[in-house]
This record gives sequence, structure tokens and C-alpha cells, in this order.
Amino acid sequence: MNEPNPASLDWLKRMSADDHSLVTMICFPPAGGGMTGFWPWIAPLRGRANLYAASLPGREQRLREEPARRLDALATPLAEAVAALADRPLLIFGHSFGALLAYEIVHRLLAEGRAAPERLHFLASGRVAPHLLSRAERVSHLPPRDVVFRVAKLHGNIPVALLEQSDYVEMIGRALQADLSINETYGWTERPPLPCPLTAVGGDGDPVVSAAELDAWEKHAGGGFERRLVAGDHFYFRPATGQRALMEIVARCCETLTATTQ
Repeated sequence: MNEPNPASLDWLKRMSADDHSLVTMICFPPAGGGMTGFWPWIAPLRGRANLYAASLPGREQRLREEPARRLDALATPLAEAVAALADRPLLIFGHSFGALLAYEIVHRLLAEGRAAPERLHFLASGRVAPHLLSRAERVSHLPPRDVVFRVAKLHGNIPVALLEQSDYVEMIGRALQADLSINETYGWTERPPLPCPLTAVGGDGDPVVSAAELDAWEKHAGGGFERRLVAGDHFYFRPATGQRALMEIVARCCETLTATTQ
């Protein structure tokens, strides 16, 4: 298996070392998120996929860097890093903002011939299709601290104890604001559908993404489309039952990729 070149190591981190798996799964986090959100997936994916996660500036190991505020500043180096792993079948997962970022990366890889469509499956989670405007409240114009509290109020995804720590709020606020700015100002440009299979998944109680808005991803699926709903809200995969449901979907995608590439 090829490893990313040294420049790519800043952008993708290998989270599991399962050389017996034929599939490489690469995950892109929601706004303000990072690699740590994918640690619980290592065990259930053992034997199914080598797990990588995007390492974005302004958080975790790259906390001292300024967060990117342009989509190209993320998509260009990440596409290079993902292309270095395309010697194995790829399962590309992105949640919310991460789904938008993953979509742009997959588009570049396939349009430029750096990945084969029959060896790539795109799993878009928790975001409206890219040609639609999100119904979520626009908050990126607010100070970073206020952005954190608005998002926490909407999704309930940040423990109160952490919100009481000013250093923590300041730390995540910069990255969250920058990611949401990219997400809120994104404008889709007309292009052909992705020539690979695409699965859209979300929570059946998500307040900002409906089943119909997940169905709209079919417009971008030139290689087959499926929509799946899991019981839960925007972060449906964080409870144990939601994680199991998502891992079952991931396992099915891995099996399909393995069967079509052998």
C-alpha cells in the first residue's frame, strides 16, 4: 500500500493499521471538528477498512495554524493527499461541512483521473445536496465565542462543562467559525454528476437536513444512489445505536467496493 508523501502527512492521519483490509476509508469532520471524533470507529472497522481522517489547520495537532477560510485552501492539498492512497478502493465519508468538502475532493479526483470511479464510493452524511441552500441559521459573521454557543444550542453537541471553559470555547471557536464561513458562502457550479456510487445518510430527526434534502444528492450520483435514514438528530452517529447503524452502512459499502474491484 502506498503511503502519503511527507507533504500529505499534514493533511491525512492514519488512525488504524489494518493491512488485511482492502478498502481505505477517509473521513472528513463536521465544522470545527477533527480526527478525534473518529476514534470510536477504529474497532468496528477492523478487518473492513484502513481508517484515515483529515487533519485540518486550526485544531488538534495543527492548532497553532490559522484555519482556512477558502474552500480551495482545503480541497487542493486534501485531494493530493487522497490521490496518494488511491491504489486501494476508497470509501470517502464526510459529515455536514465535511460532506461538502468531501464532495469537492471527490469531484476533483474523478474529473482529473486521479481515482477510478468503480474503486470509489462517496458517503455523504448530514448535509443538504450541494446545489441546495441550507436552512441552517447563518452564524459565521458572529464572533467565534458566539458561534460556539449558537451551534451548541442548536445541536446540543457540546457538553455544558466544556462550554464553561473559556479556553476551550476560544480554541474551537476559530475553526468552527472558519468552517461555517466556507459552508455558508459556498456556491455550487453546474457540473456533471459524480461517476461513482453515492450514499446519502442522515438522522430522521435532523432539524437542518430533511429526507428530501438528502434525496437531492441523487442529482450528483452518476454511478448509483441510495438514501439511508438513521434514528437520531444531526449527530445521529454519536449514540451507540446510531454508531452501530452507520457502521452497518459503512460495512455494506466496503463489501460492495471489495466485490467490484476483485
